[in-house]
Amino acid sequence: MLRWIILFLLIASSPLSVTIACETAQITFAVGCYDVGAAALKDHPGVLDVEKGWQGFREVNRVQYDPQLVKIEQLERWLQQAETWRATLPTSKELSHD
Repeated sequence: MLRWIILFLLIASSPLSVTIACETAQITFAVGCYDVGAAALKDHPGVLDVEKGWQGFREVNRVQYDPQLVKIEQLERWLQQAETWRATLPTSKELSHD
């Protein structure tokens, strides 16, 4: 019995780390207002991060998301419901945060 207690204490005190891997993707949306776009997307499942900024003369939201949980069409729909979606853009350009 004492061996089981010691074994339990050793297992319970050893640090265990669990890594959950998820695939991420990035997409950029031209929006009427990047604050409205960020608010429309931020709390939805699969949305990992929303960055606000400018791309050229456009206000944009660059979105990190899990494509297994949410599709681009759904992201666009949420922005359209907030009446701020303008276009889906290539993501290769840098954002300006001015």
